[in-house]
Amino acid sequence: MARGEAWDAAPILMGFLGRRPIDPAGWRHACVWCSWCATWHGHGDDTTVPGDVLHRASHCRIPDGPYQDHGYRIVVTNVPLSDVYRLMRQPTPKQIDAMQDGQTTEAVKRLRAQEIPFLREHR
Repeated sequence: MARGEAWDAAPILMGFLGRRPIDPAGWRHACVWCSWCATWHGHGDDTTVPGDVLHRASHCRIPDGPYQDHGYRIVVTNVPLSDVYRLMRQPTPKQIDAMQDGQTTEAVKRLRAQEIPFLREHR
């Protein structure tokens, strides 16, 4: 994607290479933690390597998110997804329904406030 207004306005998220449990065997993505829906989103393909910077549209299914207009830039790290995936609490189906309905419960606030532990440790 050509660099321009969307690139400049897009926030930067860390990407982790790997396969999520929902992905078919053999798949590998640059995965980002979406703080709006508290879920991992996968982007890219087998050619993505640490150090790449990707500009992607958000896969977030929760309306009015912060990545909706400009997507986000993904800086692909050399930290495998398997090292961070299970450290993040993901929403229950009931919490997803609440978020899709525009509700921000205390539980949703806690989910959205999570930081990837190793990023928190290296500030």
